[in-house]
Amino acid sequence: RYESRSEYEVKRRLWEGVLRGAFIIPPEDADARRELFARHTLLVVIARAVAESLRPPEQEAVPRERLRRALTEGFAAWLVDAAGDDGASAVDDLVAEVNRYAWLAANRDTLKDLYHTVISRDIRHYFGEYYTPDWLARAVCEETLDAEWRREVIDQAVKSELTGPAVLDPACGSGTFLYHATQLLLEDAAQHPELANSREAQSEIVNQLVAGMDLHPVAVELAKTTKLLALSNAGMPLTYVENFANIHLGDSLQWETRRNEELFNQGNLITIPTDEASAPLLLPRSLLLSERFNPLISVMFDYAEGPDFEGAEAALAAALDLPNSAEQAAAIAAYRRFRAYIRSNRNRVWRWYISNMAQPIRLARLPATRLVGNPPWVVYNAMDNDRQDAFRRHAADRNLWAGAHLATQNDLAATFVATCVDYYLQTGGKFGFVLPYAALRSRHWALFRTGDWSLRQDTERGTHVDLSKDAWDFYGVNAPPFPQANSSVVFGTKVAADRQSPNLKSLDGVVEVTGNDVAVTMPWDDVRLKLTFSGRDKQPVAPSPAYANAFRNGATLFPQPLAVFERPQSRALGRVYFKTNSGKGTWAGKEREGQVEERFVKPALFSRLLLPFGAIGHSHIIAPFTADGSGLTEELPPGNDAARFRQFWDAVDHDWRQNSSRRPPHTLLDQINWQGKLSSQLGGKHTAKVVYQRSGSWLIAAVVDTQTIADGTLNWFASDNESELHYLSAIFNAPALADFFHSACRYSDRHFQMLPVQNLPIPAYDAGNEHHANLAAQSQRAHRRVAALVAERQASRRRVNRNDVLRDAAMQPILASIDESARAILPAYCA
Repeated sequence: RYESRSEYEVKRRLWEGVLRGAFIIPPEDADARRELFARHTLLVVIARAVAESLRPPEQEAVPRERLRRALTEGFAAWLVDAAGDDGASAVDDLVAEVNRYAWLAANRDTLKDLYHTVISRDIRHYFGEYYTPDWLARAVCEETLDAEWRREVIDQAVKSELTGPAVLDPACGSGTFLYHATQLLLEDAAQHPELANSREAQSEIVNQLVAGMDLHPVAVELAKTTKLLALSNAGMPLTYVENFANIHLGDSLQWETRRNEELFNQGNLITIPTDEASAPLLLPRSLLLSERFNPLISVMFDYAEGPDFEGAEAALAAALDLPNSAEQAAAIAAYRRFRAYIRSNRNRVWRWYISNMAQPIRLARLPATRLVGNPPWVVYNAMDNDRQDAFRRHAADRNLWAGAHLATQNDLAATFVATCVDYYLQTGGKFGFVLPYAALRSRHWALFRTGDWSLRQDTERGTHVDLSKDAWDFYGVNAPPFPQANSSVVFGTKVAADRQSPNLKSLDGVVEVTGNDVAVTMPWDDVRLKLTFSGRDKQPVAPSPAYANAFRNGATLFPQPLAVFERPQSRALGRVYFKTNSGKGTWAGKEREGQVEERFVKPALFSRLLLPFGAIGHSHIIAPFTADGSGLTEELPPGNDAARFRQFWDAVDHDWRQNSSRRPPHTLLDQINWQGKLSSQLGGKHTAKVVYQRSGSWLIAAVVDTQTIADGTLNWFASDNESELHYLSAIFNAPALADFFHSACRYSDRHFQMLPVQNLPIPAYDAGNEHHANLAAQSQRAHRRVAALVAERQASRRRVNRNDVLRDAAMQPILASIDESARAILPAYCA
């Protein structure tokens, strides 16, 4: 009932805008979006109430009205502003409930557990919100924040030699890394001779040293309280959380600010995005970078909140004491905006918002000497459409874009780490980041592993790192830190960037971590007893395999109810009678049946149909193929011979536009030909292609006709040399290689992607090599046998599977010969 109030809507829009900036797209359903907003509000108020509950008994209690306002500052302000007495009562009840618990007893980041309780698993999975276990955060902090460094920075802080934080987590989430960094530094601060007798002084020093930043407004609130819990666990007398600093809401990547670099550089103004896209706030650069930033912003808002009086703008300009007329004019313009906001009941949003969004710029001017954390793991294909272009541009600028053939797997985490090392880490500083396991071995992370994260457009400087400190590989840990994905930790040092003789060192060493019965809730002291860290010999960087960039991912043949069917119901007079496949969720009930001209139908192969050296059949895709079948046409073909197809395609394209979750909507042709993955399989002189599946329990490959469209569950390579294709098919199906990928899952992880061709030194096909020639010949024999086996089983209505092929008596000598030749040309570890 509060939605009609302007106070509610302004806060909700700000909340939604900040989430979108963090790649977190609120649910499209209005009820689900409203519920998530309410749950985020609940988390913010609880986190602040927990902080209030830590107030030492000797401190004066905060008056109730002031406490309510403090607990709902920012987007949560609607709870009191719009709900009135109901909201005040709700806040009071939450405070009373929070005060029942002993928050310090757990001695870890308990607020991430609160987050998991309040936010459903489905929502967390959809947003990619998985927080780091405390034991892993503690391990990374101990490794990165070494004892010598801790003693040094504490001493520098005591001597007032530090101007900024010493350690920063630029994606702090609920504050797990901040908690353990704080605890480690407190242990050393207690030993410093000038701090030993003053817990309050220890608290102030460590608070100064540890900083965090995150784009998620709820995460920032949780992190503030988590850090406060770490300090309170050491018995520190603390002031109320409203005076607690060094954890900020902000875009660590600074994408929005970088859009206005020309204005930033020439006009000494910095753009702060607002919910009015056409009218962002321009704040003076000197104001945002001033050591008195927070007091000056408060002065500006005090004037904006106060009564009108003659000369107010001149008095404000004098109080701000800005260096030139352009900056003074910008400050006055911002002040006028703030007054307008206040008069529409939006003040308590914008004081909070401006104070936080400026912090990335300030932190970049005061870089730390250590970075730790767990950056967002978001692959390109999972991003909002509006962010994909920006991400691709920024990744390419930092020499980290893996290329179009790997576009869907490019990971934001790589660009995030490189950007944060550039912006927030001093030269000579060190970092430790938790990253996907792919960072250690996948092709789309190869540029990251070089340590050259240079700005492409900047010929004078770049970001170079030394990655020679062995990374941690957690694949062998049971249970792993993140059940939903394998993980690693990468350590590095920022080195001086010298274009002529770079100091960078690539990541070439890994420590394999193994252990059993590791629970995510265990403390690090218990977990370390269960783990074994064993070094892996460093290997020289091998040359790129011959087929590393030859394979492409298949077409996005989805949604199937619109354009895919299994087999024709009948064929007659150049027409195909069909019924499309059934769908789920949005596409349930969208199946269609009818007839189209045969020239608009092509065979399509999915991994579920693939066998070693063959397939049990194929599906069909209906699409606007050109008359000769060599391409696609955006314009529907004219004439009576395409009338049925035009009628069909208009209908399914309309269904796609109405029901697609992609924004902005694009055509069905754009969908099935995403990044040219369908059109690239058409035309050309090639007569066949070799395909293998992207994921599964076993690596399986086959050679198929070039007219057969490989879908997105397959990777493919076409050639006019069928012997070369059969050579590759034989290698991929070789028993030794299949066993290797199945048992040594660290290389496949049931998700092959491009691994066989990128991570194995498969030599280029050479017809003069006896092993190459034998592999090609045996693959052709195998394909003929599998085709016969499929036909035999079809006659008896029995479906062929992988085991049927491998156990077939006629296949045994073929497979043995393939295995012998494959072992002869592949490295010994594959055996």
